[in-house]
Amino acid sequence: MFAVKEFLPEQTADDLDEGWGDYPEADPDAFYLENKPPHWS
Repeated sequence: MFAVKEFLPEQTADDLDEGWGDYPEADPDAFYLENKPPHWS
């Protein structure tokens, strides 16, 4: 009998940002730094 792991990948393109049309940024923290709450200033 075959295991499910043999047929299904652990991660698909839809699991990644690229699969949703987004591209990785050079700085992974840029999103959080740009969108920080006002009380963090």
